[in-house]
Amino acid sequence: MSEGNMAEKSQGVGSRTADTAEKSQSAGNRTAKRQEAGTGMGEHTARDWQADFIRLKHFTEACGDIRVTGQSLSVPEGRKAEFYRLTEQARKALGMQVLGEYGRMGKQLVRKFSSMRQQMLAGTNLKEFCLADAVENLLEDPEAAMAKQAFGIVLDGLQQGLSPKDMEESARRQVVPYCKDLLRNLYEAWLYYGIVAAMKPVRFYGVCSPDTVSMEAVDTDRIAAGFQTASPERRMPEAVFVTEDGRVFAMKSEAAEELDCYGERPGRCRDLSAGGNTVDQIAHRVLLLYRIDSAEHVPLLANREKLHILPSDLMCEFLLPEEMERPLSAAGFEKRIRTVRSRRPVQVLTWDENGTFPEGFLKDSPGVPPVFVERRIVGTDEGKLMEIAGLLREW
Repeated sequence: MSEGNMAEKSQGVGSRTADTAEKSQSAGNRTAKRQEAGTGMGEHTARDWQADFIRLKHFTEACGDIRVTGQSLSVPEGRKAEFYRLTEQARKALGMQVLGEYGRMGKQLVRKFSSMRQQMLAGTNLKEFCLADAVENLLEDPEAAMAKQAFGIVLDGLQQGLSPKDMEESARRQVVPYCKDLLRNLYEAWLYYGIVAAMKPVRFYGVCSPDTVSMEAVDTDRIAAGFQTASPERRMPEAVFVTEDGRVFAMKSEAAEELDCYGERPGRCRDLSAGGNTVDQIAHRVLLLYRIDSAEHVPLLANREKLHILPSDLMCEFLLPEEMERPLSAAGFEKRIRTVRSRRPVQVLTWDENGTFPEGFLKDSPGVPPVFVERRIVGTDEGKLMEIAGLLREW
């Protein structure tokens, strides 16, 4: 896995048309997608995307009532089902072709996370454990979600007369970076909640705060990753859970950029913090786990105004090789783990052995408590997650 940025927005008139067209299509197809995702019928085999695109062009040209110009696209109601079926076929084929190995990796991660989540739901009181909407779409229909950005490219090709080469280059610029971010978010969810699942939880509680000051654990059958009652200065757990051996933990899968604000007071100028509620963000996250006495005593994790930060019992963060090697990224990680401290060595999770921290990283300074880091090469080995969960068996 390598670093990717969110894909640039689709350019051109065809892409602007795509937003409206895709929304009208998605509502009608959502039920069918759920059925396909459950049966495997939605699995797209390797195929020549250009052949699919030619079929779309031939259909459009054969229908005299479909109007396609460089400035507009008009599809009569009676033609929409077939037009968007062919468009969907072409965009999935184009997207999966340019994604290559990322596409195959994405399907593997979908299977891994779905299996882990289902097992966790079956063993607890939860009916839902929700990720960001875009990631849930990925779990529902992997190919459609990974190739999302190719929808506008197909319409651009149809309206603007783009060559296959131009369409593929545009797909590489837009589809691949978007997919990398999406897969990273899903992989981190598998890592972090896989660790939680390995702790064998039997009951989850939501965390409610009516005034952003007081907090309480409340009965719930639904947990949303990254949720909290938004507050400029206070940070709260997203959930509390009880393990089968009676231990109680508070947890938070915090966006790293949000975590970077923990040690800073809210200023009068523009504050980059999201107020602690990152429920629907496609963001790089960090797992924080806190051992607590009981669900009746939910801890405040941080108060930015008072610069109070509760040390976690375990902090886990997935890093890419380039994030370890770049001095600026490594310095940001070091600042984060020195600010939000962990009672146990911080677990740095990586996909493989690539990447090393720069020389002098975590160098001790006089008067500053030392910070310890332990690297775990995880890949898709569930046994590694169980090892990490085992670190919390001791009080």
